[in-house]
Amino acid sequence: MATKEFPEGQTIFKSGQKMDALYLIMRGAASAAYPEGSFSLHNGDVAGLCEMDTGEAYMDYRAESKLSVIAYPLGEGGLPELLDGHSDAVRYFISSMFRQLNAVMGQYKLLKIESASLFDYVRSCYEDYVRLCEYFKISPGNPSGYEELEELVLEEDIPTWMGGYYSTLEQMLSIWDSNKTDHEFVCGFLIRASKDIHRMILLCSEMREYKQDICKILLNESGLDLSELLTVLYGKALKIDGAEGEKTMLLRRMINDVIMQLETQGMKETELFMQRREILEQRLCTMEKQCAQPMDQEQTDNSMQEILTGSLNQILLYADCGKELEASFCRHIEDYKKVINKNGTEENIRLLRRKITKEFYEVYIAAFRNSLTDSHLPTIMKMFFNFGYVDEELAGMEHACCMYRIGEELPTRPKEGVYSYYQWLMAIYRGEKEPSRNEFDLDYTEYLHDQKRMGKITQEEESVLLHDQMSKVMYELENVFPTVNKITFGRISTFCPVFSEHNVMKDLESTLVSADQVLQILKNIRKKDFGAFYRETLFTKPEQGVNKEFINVEVLPDVILTPNIGVRGVMWQEIEGKRRNTPARMLSSIFQMEDLALILIRLTGEFRWEMCKRIQGARWNDVSERSLTSEYFDYIQFYKKNQELSPEAKDKIRTDMGRVKNSFKEMFIMDYLVWILHESNGAPRLNRVARSILFQYCTFAAPVREKLKANPLYRDLAEKYEIRMAQKRHRMDNLCQKLKASGKMVPEELERERQFLMK
Repeated sequence: MATKEFPEGQTIFKSGQKMDALYLIMRGAASAAYPEGSFSLHNGDVAGLCEMDTGEAYMDYRAESKLSVIAYPLGEGGLPELLDGHSDAVRYFISSMFRQLNAVMGQYKLLKIESASLFDYVRSCYEDYVRLCEYFKISPGNPSGYEELEELVLEEDIPTWMGGYYSTLEQMLSIWDSNKTDHEFVCGFLIRASKDIHRMILLCSEMREYKQDICKILLNESGLDLSELLTVLYGKALKIDGAEGEKTMLLRRMINDVIMQLETQGMKETELFMQRREILEQRLCTMEKQCAQPMDQEQTDNSMQEILTGSLNQILLYADCGKELEASFCRHIEDYKKVINKNGTEENIRLLRRKITKEFYEVYIAAFRNSLTDSHLPTIMKMFFNFGYVDEELAGMEHACCMYRIGEELPTRPKEGVYSYYQWLMAIYRGEKEPSRNEFDLDYTEYLHDQKRMGKITQEEESVLLHDQMSKVMYELENVFPTVNKITFGRISTFCPVFSEHNVMKDLESTLVSADQVLQILKNIRKKDFGAFYRETLFTKPEQGVNKEFINVEVLPDVILTPNIGVRGVMWQEIEGKRRNTPARMLSSIFQMEDLALILIRLTGEFRWEMCKRIQGARWNDVSERSLTSEYFDYIQFYKKNQELSPEAKDKIRTDMGRVKNSFKEMFIMDYLVWILHESNGAPRLNRVARSILFQYCTFAAPVREKLKANPLYRDLAEKYEIRMAQKRHRMDNLCQKLKASGKMVPEELERERQFLMK
């Protein structure tokens, strides 16, 4: 037993540090902090008691003033040996444990109340927003995450009797002579209490994440949040009721309340909150000025309005799809325009959406057929094919004019792999691309074979259809287009393929996906995960002395933009047919409401997983054949037994697996997002096992590795990788030298492989 001094501000224990002693505070004050809260320790308190169940600190202990402590070393005998040797300290250990347990329990209860209160606030706020939408006869939008909003449920909550149990136990022990107290009982009490404290802290962490998820409904990076919906509605309310209208003023108060709620939840100092608040205040100010000084209503180009008036009739005239279909589609679109809540779940509204969906695709196919013989496609038809536009009133004239300007020259680049959906269909028709796999994972050839097997077509018909370009396009339109259009829209239960103003929750032009954006995002991903789109292929050139060599070839994905306003992307297929050196196919809405960069990073992670499964085949999860999928599968399947993982890391894996519904692929994608967004910038977020797997198979580029080497967490991983690459480079250099020595040219493919091994 020895006295020890800590100056103010010095760390006593750091999270992750092994507990080698307990410190009884004789003079001064300290703090114990964990991500969800903290509590103070004063004279008579013991630092380190909470970690008796783990032997490793999971809180940060810090001297808040000059601190004088008595150190009680934890030897091999652990706590029982310590208590037997220091009976005089037992009463301090017991009383301090109760104080610390009560402090953590108080914070646990407070977080539980705050979580329930925040849930009630968000639900009430959204219900008020919906009622105001009904008042202004506007279809309400859905903030991202609201459909998944549920009351807090803690799967492994503490029992309701725990508070009363420890309260009564504290009263009993306060009148107990500590000198006569059984040390085995004290030891059991301290370890049991430390386990309960640890459990409550983990629950606090779960509640903090729950609150963060709810706050994202109010404000998130994508802008698909309640604050944005309220702001858009406020702008419309100003035009309808004016600034002094009762409902308009109510909306203004609701927006202010959302800001105050976010500040209360600790978001005030975050970069996202500060940026969005500044933008929000500017927009509100502009809206109010425009309301006070109305702009000239004739600003919109009259000639453009004249062209767009009667758009549906122009589209149907072009499609020439039959009088019965034309009349039915017109009638259903008119009925849809009259519906106030177009996202309604009532049976009549759901039935109307289904009818419009079916007829839309029939009109689309008829119009596409006619477009094949049209050398100059009208702009309104470009809007129909590329945006799902059918009617200027349904879209809103302002949005219709915006699409008319965009439609004349789309910012896509098919030659560089970024297509609108119409351009994609034309590429198939011209034989530049093969049709995609359908939802049953059958490509066009397999589909025809299946049709022949079931007797729907003959052998001769199969042979003809195999090379019929129009048949290939029809396969894409009928078997792929409806599915991917619905998936990228994101809100499957309320999906309707026609462009409608109620789905526009941001400035339309700002959501338009361009080739420049896509290519820049993919470039940024490859600056970090340089091997993301490389795949190993067999290279052979016997005439130049290369019989068999495996080289890495980069094949960037095709990105296809579906004609809708959506919130999702989809990695549809990792290769074309059976050829591994063909582009993957990724799809996104052409008007993307979510963060496009996050979507493409996610799709890249999914591509890596699916490509590895494709290469490994049936043995994708067999750890005896080491690969990204097999090692990651093994890591998640047996994480509970992994001694390299701390208890906190195991608890986080369990929580995350619950979030992704026990999907190994989704778990990997979640880690891949963290890998690209945070770990690449030197901000460790993954556990050591996950980091090791990702470093081996999704290795950072050389500039990133060099920067990360300053951190010991990455240094060994980087050095091991570079040793492996040096061995491969040495082998490749020897091969090139042999070719040169024999008077043969080094193939360009081998030179590129040398460059790849240096990345």
